[in-house]
Amino acid sequence: MKNLCYLLCFLPVFLLAQQHESEKDTAQKIVQIGEQVPSDALGKTLDGKSIGTVKQLPEELVILDFMDTSCSSCIATLPRLNKLEEENKGRLKIISISGEKKSRAAAFRTHNEVFKANKLDYVVEDKLWSTYFPHQTVSHMVWVYKGKVIAITYSEFVDQAMVNKVFENGAIELPVKDDYLVFDYGIPLIKSQKGKYSFLTGYIEGAYPKFSQEVDSVHREVREYIVNAGIIPAFLSCYGRVSEIPYMKDSRIMIERSDKERFLFKEERSRYQEIWRRNYGISYEANFDLELDEKERALAMIRDLELKLGVRTAIELKTVKCWVIKDEGKDIGKLDDNGQTIDDFAFMLDLNADRPPIINESKNLNKYAFKGFSDFTEMQRSLKEFGFILVEEEKEIPCFVIE
Repeated sequence: MKNLCYLLCFLPVFLLAQQHESEKDTAQKIVQIGEQVPSDALGKTLDGKSIGTVKQLPEELVILDFMDTSCSSCIATLPRLNKLEEENKGRLKIISISGEKKSRAAAFRTHNEVFKANKLDYVVEDKLWSTYFPHQTVSHMVWVYKGKVIAITYSEFVDQAMVNKVFENGAIELPVKDDYLVFDYGIPLIKSQKGKYSFLTGYIEGAYPKFSQEVDSVHREVREYIVNAGIIPAFLSCYGRVSEIPYMKDSRIMIERSDKERFLFKEERSRYQEIWRRNYGISYEANFDLELDEKERALAMIRDLELKLGVRTAIELKTVKCWVIKDEGKDIGKLDDNGQTIDDFAFMLDLNADRPPIINESKNLNKYAFKGFSDFTEMQRSLKEFGFILVEEEKEIPCFVIE
């Protein structure tokens, strides 16, 4: 009995020590840039092939692509990664790693042509390597050169230019993809500032983009802040608080200035979006009387940002080529209570930045099970089945103008 009491007294202490030891072990598993890659096997691929350790691979540069089949952008990147590996055969190995079940990935491959054509090794049911390189979003790219982790990046950096830099220099400096940043947005950007003020600076390392406010009910003040935003999103966040505005995709944005790169990312012009964000992102805050309503504060922020950035902005009607949905005059589509109205369908279509603005002029309120499509002609044919017409027209629509 005495021994049992002794055990019961010290069991919680023992278990707590084991917990701390377990936490310590977990913490030790996180591999940082500059450290050697772990010596564990990478695992089994979707095709059942066992892949040993990274250091056993003959290629001097190995890129681990943490992804899964539910990530459409990851799948869309696979042809480019396949081509890159093929063009650097013998020197570069790209291995996809996923925690998803083999059966799920196999089922996805049967009906997805891009994934079916993938030649890269695809490791499934991973439980270990994601603890070495924790992440919350994919793709998550880990670069390993001659056994050492040299970079952890977004997928956009995995291209021939960056691979060449590694082969030339044995190292590379790129923005680090870190999904666990800790930044205190509650602290003013100017910590010593009191009273009414506004402040503009550039990109702040270690912070995610954020638009928010802090209310000080004691001093009857509200601090509005924008952290690490592009100039146009910063303005649009303010305009959206003044009145309702449509989704401002690129085709609705009119930059009437010569320095376009400063305001809108284009891959052919700036190449890497993460570097563009660091070069042109802004952070801003302003302190207002709490008596000012949200619309008044937003208008004041617009005018202040215009002054500080040396621009003029407006939401104006401009003539733009659009895809317009109209009623054909006959309701022939099969109704579906679980479907969408044409208005909801048009709204979702308009969120695709690669398409021109979608304008719905139909008065139909019924719900239908609309089908997917790949281009204008296919969409036109699909909508016709439900009694709608799709046409291309020049329309005057609200656009964001900056000059």
